[in-house]
Formats: sequence, structure tokens, C-alpha cells
Amino acid sequence: MKKIIKKTSDSAVVGMVSAILIIGLIVAVISIIQVIYVPVIMEQREAEHMDKVTEQFGSLTSIIDSQASNRIKGVPIATFVTLGNKELPFLVSSKAFGTLEILNNSCTVTISHTPINSTTETSIFPIGTITYSSTNAYFLNQNYTYEAGAMIVSQSQGNLMMCLPGFFVNFNSITNTGTISFDVVNISSVGKKTIAGGIGTYPIQTEFYDISINTTYTNVDYITITTPHSNAWSDFINRSLKEADLKYNTQFILTNTGQALKVKFLPSITVEAIFKIIDIRAQIGPGWAE
Repeated sequence: MKKIIKKTSDSAVVGMVSAILIIGLIVAVISIIQVIYVPVIMEQREAEHMDKVTEQFGSLTSIIDSQASNRIKGVPIATFVTLGNKELPFLVSSKAFGTLEILNNSCTVTISHTPINSTTETSIFPIGTITYSSTNAYFLNQNYTYEAGAMIVSQSQGNLMMCLPGFFVNFNSITNTGTISFDVVNISSVGKKTIAGGIGTYPIQTEFYDISINTTYTNVDYITITTPHSNAWSDFINRSLKEADLKYNTQFILTNTGQALKVKFLPSITVEAIFKIIDIRAQIGPGWAE
């Protein structure tokens, strides 16, 4: 009788130890997955989401450029932008959020010129933009901006122009005269649908409204673009002028303060600017509310 009780007691102890070991193994495996694999998986998901937003903003840029070119009024077109990502099921992870916003008058374009037999005149034009900003938990945050006809991506290290604006340069090296054609797209909001945030997919609707400015400025002294993305504009305009055979420090200079890019044309050349502002109205969300 005593031997039977002893064997039963030993079996119970072995069973408890086995259960504890199995639970410990499960906890260890889950901990390894949580600490090592979940951040990798979530970082990959957020990187893929940023690629998706790049494509969506590229489509938005293409649609706005088409509307600016066709100039058909009263035909709003929706482009969908995915703001964020959900967390992983059953495991501890964080959502990735995003914000889509229409910003009226968020940057300016300034043109200074001296008409023949006149004094220097300066014209300042406020320009609206569309911007998406991410709030990622694992991947590097990125901002996407449609600004004056350009699509710009920004990170903590800087910003880069991915889709080019309507900025064209022609230069005659024999007469030292140049012509700049600058078609600036101005975004203005309609109604109160100007912002959306979260993780869902939201439409942003745009339509052609008007060409508010269409003029030629003679004897241009300088053009200034005031924007947080001055590095992207500096790279693009510097490249555009050099490709047209203008020489830096001889015929033009650039000044970049980090918040504004100034393109100054030196007295050795004469420049005129064919300047146009194309007004595009926009709102975020389904429907079109005036």
C-alpha cells in the first residue's frame, strides 16, 4: 500500500514539472517572436505602406497635372490615399497613423523684375499645397507634399523632388537672353473638408477652377520660393538652369536659407518669365460640398 502511494506522488510531480516546462517553452517562443520578429514584420509592413502612398501621391500628381492641362471645370476626380496600418492580431504591436491635409497659402512664390524705364517691382503669390504625414512606430517617418506642381518626399535627413513641376528654361548664349516658363499649381480648399487622420483610406477630390495669373515679367531680377522644401527646389532649379547652359556665379546664383530658395539672375544676362498660376480646388472625403 505504501509503495502505490509513493508511485502516484512521483507521477504527479513529474506531470507538474512537464506542464511548467511546456508553458515556459511556449512563453520563451512567444517572447522571441515578440521581441525579434514582430518589429521586423511591422517595419516591413510600414515600408510597404510608404511605397503605396508614394504610388497614390504619384497618381494624385498625374491627375492634377491632367486637370491643369485640360482645364475642364466642374469635374472633380477622386484619388484615394491610405493613411495607416493596423496592428498584428494576437501579438503586441502598434498601429501606424497618417494625416492627409490641404494647406492653404503654405508657401509663396515671389518675382522681382524691372520693367523698361521703370522701377523694380516685386510680386508675391501665396500657394496652397496637399500634404500627407506619417506617424510610424517602426519605419522612418515620411511626408509627401504636392507643391506648386511638384511632388516632394521628405524625411528627417532632407527632401527630394520625385515629380517635376512645370518649370522650363530656354537660353540663347549668343544674345545672353533667357526665357523661363513657370506654371504654378495653387491648391485651395473647398468647404471644411480639409483634413483626415487615422489608418483608413480616404479620397481627396480635385477639380480645375481657373487660371488666376497669366503674365510675362521682363528683366527678372530674382525668383524666390518660400517653402520648407527649399533643398528639393534648389536641386531641381540648379539642374534646370545648368542644363539650359546658364553658368553658376557668372549668370545666376542660388541662395538657400532652409526655408526659402532665391534664384538671382546677374546683370550679364536678361531674363523674362512667363508666369502662370493654375487654381485647383480640393477637398478630402466623399461627396463635394461647397
